[in-house]
Parts: sequence; C-alpha cells; structure tokens
Amino acid sequence: MYWESDLPDLNKTSGALVFGFQVEGARWDTNSSSLEESHPKTSFSIVPVVNCRAVVLNDKQDKTAYECPVYKTIDRMNTYVFPAQLKTRYPAAKWVIAGVAMILDVPGAADVFAPGKDPTA
Repeated sequence: MYWESDLPDLNKTSGALVFGFQVEGARWDTNSSSLEESHPKTSFSIVPVVNCRAVVLNDKQDKTAYECPVYKTIDRMNTYVFPAQLKTRYPAAKWVIAGVAMILDVPGAADVFAPGKDPTA
C-alpha cells in the first residue's frame, strides 16, 4: 500500500492501483502496514493506494491476514465486491466480531482528502 509520493512505476506493477478504500470498524496503520484498532469516535479510516490483483487462493490459511469484505456502500447489503487480504497482528476472529469491512463509497469522507497530501498528517 502506498501514498501518492511512494507510488511504484506503473509500467512495473501487476494489477490495478486503487485509491478510495475506507476501513470501517478499524484503521489502517501506515507505520506497521497492518490493520489496527480504530481511534475513539472515528468510524472510518482512509487506506492508502492499494495494488489490487487477482490471485489463485490455496487451502492454506494465512494467520497474519484478515480476509476483509469490500462493499460498494456503507449499507453493505447487496453491495459486496470481493474479499481483500489485510495484514494484521491480531487473530482474524477479532475483526470478524467487530464487523470490520472496507467501503468504496463513504459519503463526505473523500472531501477531507486533498490529492498530493497525506490525509493522516
């Protein structure tokens, strides 16, 4: 995951670089590059640019990753898109119980982001 200043050469990346994901119920910690508990009274956390690519999954389960559901809107219901693998130092069950998900369209959330500026600064 990258901020704009850290983006790799587009000709050398496999997949698609996507910005706009918001994590609900947790936050993305840029220092540890992993899912962490959210700050008090903060519903959503901006996720940096993500390199999305399709991979074939095997039966082996990664204990350091949470299979996070991605939805189009905060309503969730019939807007499921795909599962995203997010690194975490906690057991995946913690995030399942907390209802953590990534949302593509959070009304008003993108208004605080100015292109070229780190929104966490």
